[in-house]
Amino acid sequence: MLYNLMIPTKTLRQLKRLCLLGTLLLPLVSCDDPNEMGLELEDGPMSVFYTDTVTVHVSTVQLDSVVTSGMGTILVGNYSDPLVSKTATHAYFQVGLGNSWALDEESVFESVELVLPYTGYSYGDTTQAIQLDVHRLVNSIQETTLPPYVGTETAGSYFYTTSGLYNTSKTAVASQPLTSYTFTPRPGSLDSLFIPLPDALGEEWFSLQQQSNNSLQSTEAFLDYFRGLRLSASTGGAVVGFNAAGAVIRLQYRVSSTEGSTGYYQDFPLITGSTQYNHIAADFSSSYLSGIERGGDPVASTATGNMSFAQSGTGLMVRLDFPYLNDLKEILVPALINGVQLEVQPVANTIKYPFAAPATVSLYETDLNSKPLSLLLQDYSEEVQTAALKADDEYSLNSKYSFNITHYLIGRLNATQPQDRALLLGAPAAEFVQAVNRLAVGGQGAAANKVKLRIYYTKLN
Repeated sequence: MLYNLMIPTKTLRQLKRLCLLGTLLLPLVSCDDPNEMGLELEDGPMSVFYTDTVTVHVSTVQLDSVVTSGMGTILVGNYSDPLVSKTATHAYFQVGLGNSWALDEESVFESVELVLPYTGYSYGDTTQAIQLDVHRLVNSIQETTLPPYVGTETAGSYFYTTSGLYNTSKTAVASQPLTSYTFTPRPGSLDSLFIPLPDALGEEWFSLQQQSNNSLQSTEAFLDYFRGLRLSASTGGAVVGFNAAGAVIRLQYRVSSTEGSTGYYQDFPLITGSTQYNHIAADFSSSYLSGIERGGDPVASTATGNMSFAQSGTGLMVRLDFPYLNDLKEILVPALINGVQLEVQPVANTIKYPFAAPATVSLYETDLNSKPLSLLLQDYSEEVQTAALKADDEYSLNSKYSFNITHYLIGRLNATQPQDRALLLGAPAAEFVQAVNRLAVGGQGAAANKVKLRIYYTKLN
């Protein structure tokens, strides 16, 4: 159904002619002031209309893999969400030698600990205590060199890299942890988490240094001797982020003299870069997404409770298809389109703590294979377009993200863009690879909170 935003004398006949759009449009459920799109409405030989009921097919896809190496964030924890089920993160990293240091016979070992500075990021219920298990790696971390085509990660994919480590990557660890440590996360703290490590490990390093053993004389030799750590959580209800650049293993010791004793420490810094990565696992078996496959076909929202999902880290994205554009362009003149707004509404009561919706989201252009090709830019700009969540803080019923996709849709109607294209909705690129936030949006069969495509256009009288 069409809505005339200004009604001149010939409006009735115009509306009858425009009812041809009924094959494309469903009953109107809402309308906005066209001036929000920058339209100036004046009396004259034309009318301005808009529709927000063009069909949008909504589905969920899961990318084959997501690069997580070298992002600078250590993600540790797990949570269980009633919509997408279980998500768990495991952090892998190597440790370097740090600054040169020397010990004499008067030096005495005191303690060794892992220091992890909080980034401020968390997702899930942070009131639950987390048991963090620290495992020693038994194999060296090796980057994966990808072939030209792996699932959705072809060379043309926005997230493709020829060499790196992914959310699906793993490195073998010892069967028993070095230590386990239980804590209640404080992600808003500017402090760090201090995890005591076994004295036996610190004493061994201390002794090797006193002996000038080759294992502690070069980074290459040290990495062959101590290949790194994996951090994982066996209990808890949240994923917590730590700053890789500030993380260290700190060995503390004391040196005695005739004047007393003085405390010192040696920091073994985490090696940032391509060998630091997060394994992010999701178990969808008991959720709406039980049938989804990595790099597989889209799962229609009609098969997932009339909802579709995006989740950073695990590779879930919402796919948006506009199946009737070819029919639409036979009725609308692209040059007379004034503006196109894509409105995405989260499902009611799914945006707040402990499973908050992303603060911002982005659109990615994609093809039939659901390969993310590029981020959608702002109209006539090189700036990436993002949409901030406009939250309905009182009832959480009418929250939304809004995009201006005028240039994109006109390009589709004018056939200046490939006609097999669609859009993927997910977190902005930086957050997509180093977070685990999820978003639930209504599908085309939902009673409310649907994805809407609003087209504002001029009709000549």
